Amino acid sequence: MSIRVGEQQDRQFVICCCAVNMGLKKENISETKDGGVYGWILVLSCHVCCMFVFGIYQAVGPLFVRLQEYFDVGSARTSWILSVATFTELAFGPVANFAMKRIGYRRTVIFGGILSSFGLFLSSFAPNIEFLYFSFGIVVGCGHGLIVSLQLGILPLFVKKRYIIANALAVCGSSSGAFVFTPLWQLLIDWFGWRGSCIVFAAINANLCVCGVIFKEPTNQSTQLEITMSSVSAGRCDDRPSRDCNREESLTDKETTLKRRSELFGCTLLTRYPTFTLVAFAYFLTVGVAFPGIPTHTIARAQIQSLGSQNAIALLMSIFGLVVVLGRLVTPVILHLRFRLLTSVHLFGWSFILTGVTCLLSPLANTYTTYCVNAAILGLFSGIACTLISQTVKDIVGPTNMTAAIAIETPFAAVGGLIGPVIGGWIYDTTKDYNNTFYFYGSCLVIAGMILLVFKAFTDRCQETAQSDIGVANKNQEHFLKMISTAADTG
Repeated sequence: MSIRVGEQQDRQFVICCCAVNMGLKKENISETKDGGVYGWILVLSCHVCCMFVFGIYQAVGPLFVRLQEYFDVGSARTSWILSVATFTELAFGPVANFAMKRIGYRRTVIFGGILSSFGLFLSSFAPNIEFLYFSFGIVVGCGHGLIVSLQLGILPLFVKKRYIIANALAVCGSSSGAFVFTPLWQLLIDWFGWRGSCIVFAAINANLCVCGVIFKEPTNQSTQLEITMSSVSAGRCDDRPSRDCNREESLTDKETTLKRRSELFGCTLLTRYPTFTLVAFAYFLTVGVAFPGIPTHTIARAQIQSLGSQNAIALLMSIFGLVVVLGRLVTPVILHLRFRLLTSVHLFGWSFILTGVTCLLSPLANTYTTYCVNAAILGLFSGIACTLISQTVKDIVGPTNMTAAIAIETPFAAVGGLIGPVIGGWIYDTTKDYNNTFYFYGSCLVIAGMILLVFKAFTDRCQETAQSDIGVANKNQEHFLKMISTAADTG
């Protein structure tokens, strides 16, 4: 009799699981609705967030010049402020994902805005350059690090029909920030000094809190599934002996504790999606190792060759930055015209390869005109590549996992950002030739692109095999459910 009761409970559990699965499918259909007007207000908010969390670090040149004069330190010691801030911002991604799952998008972004503004305000009282490593580098970096992955991860949850355009407009905020904040910071330094400029910028940076208020929490289906399954499991244990239930609960706790902890930080995405792991490694080689050193060494090589005045050489970076914006805006057109022949991963890989080939050909530039052309091509392809990051991650892991995926991806760029400039500087110090640094950076870009293209084909083949196996398993499950229903009717 007890065996028969257990069989009936198992049948009820299977039927409940099927009902939950069918319910989630219906919820997925209803969740595909676009955010409408709110979605585009959110795009504007994400654009402003990008202005601060990315653009502010590209606009600190006037501040660093004044800090060198005030504290009588060299460029290397001052540059450590930016290095620490960039590393902290990117490495803080998993913590941001953990905070988002605990307190939500809105509160995390608001807290990040408060923390970063406090760091800028604290920097105005710096007695030495080392204090700025903490106040500007760590405190401001942690505050902005809480926002980086959230501002990009929330977009596909509310903007679905025109996500490609929305993403391009949002990430253009980094270029807008560099364009607006560079002259603004110089103006504030001229008016209030560098200490007063930090206080004013702390107030301006507090607009991140306003952007955080615009963020709202998306519906979480995984929570509904967890609640439903837990209630079903509880129903199974209600009618069983306490000894069996205790044994089952202890095994479940041991198996799920580590998994839940890793899911809070998003680490399971690296094992669940092999292609995403390849993208993260490519992110390390490109955005981390190669991209930070290319503009710096382009200017240094032009100065050694004495191609013109300092203003003329600085104009190369203006050309580079302007075409980066063009590349970001062109990306939606490229994605629209791919005619479904290429996935975003393929375009991502080809953009790295083209950027790498351009970098490998950079030593051929020996006149100011060729330098301008080279800077424009590098800016175009790098702008396309950086814009494709969000689209590629979304296509691989899905909109609901995008925040966690970007949070896991950014630490790869943080580590690469520490290694890349050091290796590039070591190559120049050893060979006394900037051409070799371009060969190194170009090789990293080409290798990253080839890895994505070659191994993407391999992972696609594996996924096709897995999907065929899943299809066979589903057929067996349907046959099993029919047997259960037949047995239940006859019983």
